[in-house]
Amino acid sequence: MSVTPHPQTILMLCHDQHLDRRVVAQAQSLISTGCRVTLVALSFGPESSREVTPEGINLVRIGLTNIVPENPTYRSYMRRQQRLNTILNWSANRIPALRSAFNTAFRLASKTNWQCYRAMLLLVYRNRTLHDPLPFRSAFVNAAASLEGDVIQVHDLPALEAGVELAAQRHAPLVYDAHELYPEQKSFSAIQRRICSAAEARLIRHADLIFAVNESIGREMAERYSIDMPKVLLNAIDPPAAFDPSLKYDLLREKLGLSKDRRLLLFQGGFAPNRNLENLVAAFSKVATPDVDLIMMGFGPFGDTLRAIASKHGLLDKRVFFLPAVPQSELLQHSASADMGIIPYPHVDLNSYYCTPNKLFEFIQAGLPILANESPELDRFVVQQGFGVARPMQCADDIAAAVDHAFSRTEIPDWRRHIQMRRGEFAWRTQSVSYLEAMRSVFNSAVERRPPVCEAEATP
Repeated sequence: MSVTPHPQTILMLCHDQHLDRRVVAQAQSLISTGCRVTLVALSFGPESSREVTPEGINLVRIGLTNIVPENPTYRSYMRRQQRLNTILNWSANRIPALRSAFNTAFRLASKTNWQCYRAMLLLVYRNRTLHDPLPFRSAFVNAAASLEGDVIQVHDLPALEAGVELAAQRHAPLVYDAHELYPEQKSFSAIQRRICSAAEARLIRHADLIFAVNESIGREMAERYSIDMPKVLLNAIDPPAAFDPSLKYDLLREKLGLSKDRRLLLFQGGFAPNRNLENLVAAFSKVATPDVDLIMMGFGPFGDTLRAIASKHGLLDKRVFFLPAVPQSELLQHSASADMGIIPYPHVDLNSYYCTPNKLFEFIQAGLPILANESPELDRFVVQQGFGVARPMQCADDIAAAVDHAFSRTEIPDWRRHIQMRRGEFAWRTQSVSYLEAMRSVFNSAVERRPPVCEAEATP
């Protein structure tokens, strides 16, 4: 009996609703080798669903009603609720004439129980907006129970416990792709960070292969959890077929009606708090270089706040311009229409300090020089590679000074030339080779762990 060099099925778990580019790229690479990939992710609504994506991924979405917290506070709430239900049924059966009154009492008691639960969550987690940070184990285990998978790959911490359980049940190798230092998110309270850190420390040792998004995060994980250095896999992209790096695009000026003598600094991506975007917009009331404008191209309700700041400073549609996000297939053409891209993310948590965001690799593929906040990884990619400049960006004054400094540099043509010459090194097609090479040992392990197939003896 011949043995295939890799397993036929990969079962991926990801707690996101929008499919991360990194997840889709890895799945496509696996599919290109002949693997079948099933991805379990979250639905946008209460119902579960199944589909095949254009990339050929078997996508199973978990309905949100199936996400059931498993923390002690929730279990206590459910025990109280079940007792209330038992009392209601017992009372209604004993005294049917008072059933309406019992129902009213039950609704009031249930509401009180819910308010008690919310108060206890706040007391336990010290966070008004986020509660149980890891409620996904049972939902993923149940959703994946009937799905094939010779290898289990988990994308980020929330699904890792389910991945460990599924891998143990199937005697399958486990791959863990850490998209960030998940416990270090600013939105978490101290207790939530401790819960996530303890979970990752306990579960990560079950993984046969671990990926990190950059060297700094990989080293931090290795030191924090006393594990071998994870394999570094960058958030790289391949340019779409419609993008021609040899062309000179000018879509931003055309859409905004700007003259060709204006130089454009581009921010692209989500408009959200804790990204230094308020300071970025306000900084343009202090930028001394007269021919530089800021283009904010993105999405999210926080954009209204940013527009208000621009209007307050008299900048809106004068030196600061807003454009909606564009499809990924059109993104690089728009990025290449700017003169420089900016990554201003502040150091609000360890993830931000070590960040290598998607826009870094989008700017590189667009051939766009980069202005970034000083941080270890952005220095590594922007400064050390000769792709641009990094400056401190702690406030609006800092950003204004950084913009003036960047646009005064005579090296700008050199930055653009360096990016154009080396963009291939930072494309997904290059990272895909590293990814599949790292996965080969996991494939071999999966083949070795398969139970032997007994062939029926031939009858005489």
